[in-house]
Amino acid sequence: MKRRFLSIFLASVMVMGLAVGCGSSGTESTDSGSESSDESSSDGKSISLLLTYSEEKTELYQCIDDFTAETGIEVEVQYMPLEDSRRQISTMVASNSLPDVMDVDNTDTQNYVEMGILADLTDRVESEIETDQYYEGVLESQQVDGKYYGLPFTANNLCLYYNQDLLTQAGVTEVPTTWDELLAACEQLKAIGVYGFGVAGNQSTDTTFQMWPFIWGAGADETSIDSDATVEMLEFYQTLVDNGYMSTEVVNYASGDNANQFTAGNTAMIIDGPWRLSSIQSDASFEYGVAAIPVKEEGAEQITVLGGHNFAITDGDNVDASWEFVKYMNQPEVMQKYSEAENYIPSRRDVCENSEYFKSDDLSTFVSAMEYAKPMPKKDYNSISDILIQMWQKVVLNQAEPADAAKEAGEAINALE
Repeated sequence: MKRRFLSIFLASVMVMGLAVGCGSSGTESTDSGSESSDESSSDGKSISLLLTYSEEKTELYQCIDDFTAETGIEVEVQYMPLEDSRRQISTMVASNSLPDVMDVDNTDTQNYVEMGILADLTDRVESEIETDQYYEGVLESQQVDGKYYGLPFTANNLCLYYNQDLLTQAGVTEVPTTWDELLAACEQLKAIGVYGFGVAGNQSTDTTFQMWPFIWGAGADETSIDSDATVEMLEFYQTLVDNGYMSTEVVNYASGDNANQFTAGNTAMIIDGPWRLSSIQSDASFEYGVAAIPVKEEGAEQITVLGGHNFAITDGDNVDASWEFVKYMNQPEVMQKYSEAENYIPSRRDVCENSEYFKSDDLSTFVSAMEYAKPMPKKDYNSISDILIQMWQKVVLNQAEPADAAKEAGEAINALE
């Protein structure tokens, strides 16, 4: 099966003097043996797809080829890293070069709806999709004002990875389940010369993604950042740093950097997602485990953050064929293929239940967490994220007291309205 790669986006952006962030060692060039990708796809025989996952995701790309083989609808793929795609969407709108289908982070959906570029899929979803088989939070993340503007593509959440060898060496007999237990374990781990806990803390959405379980766990949300609950959450992080349980170097870490500290044996516990399993399995020379994120206090409800991407369809002339693709990728057997290959958590509960792969010790914790995983805010998300990171970093770097940092962040978020 020959896959056609879309060159139309790159051409239109270059005309406007901007560079598109493509990169897969040249694999995204147009196949010289296929039709020109400049032809209109509004005839329904082809669709254009903007994908933020490269060809290294071989099973995913195979599923795309299988769709073409089954339906006869060609898929013109352009790979573009997520951050680049976010920057280029406005350019694509201006140059009338939006793709038919976009792989969209669930925090970006509302922004694109407000731009008026996404098709309302509500009638199609409610009449053609088994919505009762999906995790509630996943479907919620596809909606704006009660209307569907996408269907899930990938899903994930965060759990606690722990180095069992270090815990045992430090005399920690139980994996922490509360904040106080985590702090106590960190004290014991400090005695053997390692950091007890680590997070992503740089100026990226990795940082806020890992903050949400603690923000919500304290009893705050984006509407109540200037609150005692947020102050308590920040004091928890302040304690970690002040006592040497967590390095201030985390302010320079993306999630991958933090994971490297874990696999190197420098940090005993980290927060991360199921996508990290493959590298931990290959790089860790110790026994590790996966557990639920510690809650604020004993008896508190478990909570974690829901991540993932959805396939959104642009509001143009090719919605019907695009919908066939989105619907195909949500078929249980198709979702199972690419989810198992990449350690994504299926958005459908029935896929998890019917797959032995997701019943393994490592993945089953993430699957269980899907029942209580909570979507992030949609409105003004990137601005809110930047404000929260600045708040958090000031406390971790001892540049502001928790109460002052929370007050300043709350005022900044309120000013967005």
